[in-house]
Amino acid sequence: MAGGTAASILAYVRYHTDAEVTAAIRDRHQNVPAMSLEDAELRQILAGMRELAGTNPAMATGGFTGRRGGGPGPQPGGGRGTGPARGAAPAASSVPAGIGESQPARVVTVDGKPRTGTLHAESDVSAVLLERGKFTLLSKDGAAFREKAIAPKADWTHYDGSLTGNRYSPLELINPTTVQRLGAAWVFPIPSNPRALQSTPVVQDGIMYVTGWNEIYALDATTGRQIWTYSEARHDGILSEGGIGTNRGVTIAGDKAFMVTDHAHLLGFNRFTGEKLWDAEMGSHLESYSSTSPPLPVGDLLVVGVAGGEEGARGFLDAYRASTGERVWRWYSIPKRGEKGSETWIGQALEHGCGATWMPGSYDPQLDLIYWAIGNPCPDIAGEERIGDNLYTSSVVALNAKTGEMKWYYQFTPHDTHDWDAVQPMLLVDEIWPVPSAVEGRGKPRKLLMHGDRNGMFYVLDRTNGEVLLTANLSTKVTWHKGFTSDGKPIVDPASIATKEGIAACPGGGGGANFQATSYNPITKLFYARVSDSCGIYTSHDDPLGVAGNRWFGRGTPSEQARKQLADLMAGYQAGVFIRAIDPFTGRKVWDLPAPAGRSGVLSTASGLIVLGGGGGLLVVDAKSGKPLWNVNIAQTTQGSPMTFMVGGKQYIALPGTSSITAYVLY
Repeated sequence: MAGGTAASILAYVRYHTDAEVTAAIRDRHQNVPAMSLEDAELRQILAGMRELAGTNPAMATGGFTGRRGGGPGPQPGGGRGTGPARGAAPAASSVPAGIGESQPARVVTVDGKPRTGTLHAESDVSAVLLERGKFTLLSKDGAAFREKAIAPKADWTHYDGSLTGNRYSPLELINPTTVQRLGAAWVFPIPSNPRALQSTPVVQDGIMYVTGWNEIYALDATTGRQIWTYSEARHDGILSEGGIGTNRGVTIAGDKAFMVTDHAHLLGFNRFTGEKLWDAEMGSHLESYSSTSPPLPVGDLLVVGVAGGEEGARGFLDAYRASTGERVWRWYSIPKRGEKGSETWIGQALEHGCGATWMPGSYDPQLDLIYWAIGNPCPDIAGEERIGDNLYTSSVVALNAKTGEMKWYYQFTPHDTHDWDAVQPMLLVDEIWPVPSAVEGRGKPRKLLMHGDRNGMFYVLDRTNGEVLLTANLSTKVTWHKGFTSDGKPIVDPASIATKEGIAACPGGGGGANFQATSYNPITKLFYARVSDSCGIYTSHDDPLGVAGNRWFGRGTPSEQARKQLADLMAGYQAGVFIRAIDPFTGRKVWDLPAPAGRSGVLSTASGLIVLGGGGGLLVVDAKSGKPLWNVNIAQTTQGSPMTFMVGGKQYIALPGTSSITAYVLY
């Protein structure tokens, strides 16, 4: 499809939707009468062009076809993103969303004090009183009520529990000495979710908030009994994880609670009554936007990203007023043509270059900087139409919290052709950093950023300016780079870039680390992560959607030579998934523990524990040695990560499972 002197338009058509091609034709040929066609006529011409060229017809709408696995033709082998979503949505109810219709109640506590409000989550032994817009936890003995003490307490109000992104807790009641008294306190089922839950529970003042698929629940954190719930309709055709029910939880800020929906809306609620206060659309799901993770609270702002990293949606980061839902700023993760950074995108892929922002970031209030992880470029594997570094994909960016202006960035994987997004946690740590000329054991106080990446590497940066302080292997075998320049930029091995014949490289497609929670423990001075030792084949395809399907993988069929290359790489390599402890000051591996089933991240505590999902429930490991200490089996496998909180002097650990949230406590 080339004219006598013109370049082929095939690549342009392959990488652009009918609407984009139509707009380009009208813009460039607006004064040519022969091009004055109706939209329907142009669509018919384009459909014929795609058929003649042998390109995937799903590209007419950028891959969005209104159903999962919705690309034309068969999808051999099924796999990720195929087939209908499982699980039935909650039935519609005539009861108003939120707290619902409750009759006023008057209770008298054992001290003779009358209390008036509405009773919720009531059982034979407990209840929750909503009184003048606030919750009071009650114990109950017959008709007698007693107010439960909330203090001493420790809240966990957003995804990682801390603005630092570090899933670490100073709580010490559960420790190596007491851990064998740990057992399940309660289980709250969420049976309507079609896949294992990834919601991290959050808790404030004894009230827990959790999510399912477009659902939010408020619970008594000490009993697991439901106070109120809210749900919305699910949306067909969403191709990302949001389209199969993934939702990672709630953010609490003041008297409000916030969650995202599968179709990229951010919702604000009164956290006491469940009343929906506002609804902000971040992007249209018809343009392949979705959302799976809760916002990061930054003062009166909520900073939140979007999913769509295999759906051709241009990534961005938004900040909204928590009080009103008004959008304050937006920062795009990839430039438009002609903007600074677009020179790193040579070819036709830029308009659908992805760079999704689907996991929560971190915030340093002293620097007033937000640190956000940016996803991979699209198509994931095919890089032929995006020659260059592809800024700012597979990077961390430091943004001014008030304006969204970028202060600095660091790209972990330039021109990624392996689906190695960089959305793993960005841990903000203040520590003494070794100085080569200093006396042994001394160093310089630094504001650090620690990060285990999907590309198999571990990084420590100075978060004030992005200076690279350390790079080291996170995965045991890493083959995609030949080292780093003096300023910390990776030297990419050209032989590791995907080709149509296929190449083998380490780590594999699942990467070294993934999105799961990681932790730095200031007591043990170790960094903990779930890590894969693996290698894989990376094969590109001319069509960004591949021969079939409707996601932007750009993946082809590997040659026999590529398969042999993979076999050679794997020979003698002890592949597997591990819970790994790294000395972040040297990059040295300290210990490994074979990772249990599921995809749980880790929580570390000041008492010297590593907590994760495993063994059918909760697994507790010694933080110094990696030795398993205790396991509670409740026949649940987790895809999420644990958190911990305290109410009334009792420490709890909560963990999402296959279809329920379980809280554990000492007995």
